[in-house]
Amino acid sequence: MAITELDIGGAEKAFVRVAEGLKKRGWNIRVVSIRDAGALAQPLDAAGIPVVALNCGGFLDVRALWRLKAELTQHPPDVLLTFLHQANIVGRLAGRWAKVPRIVSGIRVADRRWSVVVPERLTSQCVDHYVAVSKSVATTHCALCRIADEKMTVIQNGVDIDAIQKVAPIDRATLDTVATDLIVLAVGRLSPQKAPLEILEAFAQFRSRYVAQGKRARLLFAGDGPLRDVLQSQINSNGLQNDVRLLGWRPDVWELMKSADVLVLASHWEGLPNAILEAQAAGLLVVASEVDGCSEVISDGVNGRLFPSGDCGELARILLEVANSPASRAAMTAAAKQNVEEHFQWEACIEEYHAMLTRK
Repeated sequence: MAITELDIGGAEKAFVRVAEGLKKRGWNIRVVSIRDAGALAQPLDAAGIPVVALNCGGFLDVRALWRLKAELTQHPPDVLLTFLHQANIVGRLAGRWAKVPRIVSGIRVADRRWSVVVPERLTSQCVDHYVAVSKSVATTHCALCRIADEKMTVIQNGVDIDAIQKVAPIDRATLDTVATDLIVLAVGRLSPQKAPLEILEAFAQFRSRYVAQGKRARLLFAGDGPLRDVLQSQINSNGLQNDVRLLGWRPDVWELMKSADVLVLASHWEGLPNAILEAQAAGLLVVASEVDGCSEVISDGVNGRLFPSGDCGELARILLEVANSPASRAAMTAAAKQNVEEHFQWEACIEEYHAMLTRK
């Protein structure tokens, strides 16, 4: 199995769970990270799965091709399963060069950028099969990259339901909030894809109306990324230092979810966001942009809320609506929790991977 990197992220965590699950199903797993080993190498090592880091740079670092080819030649696999764009492209080329019998590419997001689509399309003939994380990702990728439907399998992520339900809510006092505050939580990388600046703008609009009702709200960002400094500057320029906090990467995201009132995800494109599934398992209402896999796990008004991507005004309106409707929030979170428990078990996900990888 090969992945671009093993830093903490939704796709990376899913990769680790798949690797661990396949090992338990009897597969001999070896993991290659194109870049460094990252924090998620530790659970793989603990599971007895060897991890090799090629220590390459970004997409244009051609050393990755030669280094991966050498690794595949020294340890020839029956199947090469790759996750994320750089590993997908390098894996296809190095895999064919090393004469790997079967190459399977994992498509995690519906990425429509030409910088992604062109190399995907040019190397598609090197792929024996694809596995997408959601139906919308599969449909979009097949259309953009001119892939036949029969070469694509959809396998949705699982979620650590039991583990999430066992954690206790974090003490709100440690977050400089009180029991009566409405806590809006955003989890994810502070990057243009995740639209943290739009979340901030929508929160500012919502907050002004909520404060007018004599109530108080707080916005917490759990994550880091290239937009952190810009986001902090916007917080300062809008006088929101007391209402918005950048928490950075947190190991206790589930505990944060247990203490928050609403999770907001405003991505411009997605796959099947782990943050949504984890929040739903934690009993947290999710308000998400109506893109790709988000709309596959949320039925608007039934088990969460959806808004048009980029529409800060509509997001602000929905936040005000759900903030003032605790009964509606409770009903939607209960429906979401039931849906996750019934349809997003890791055991079923791993079984589908096993069946797909052994299928001729």
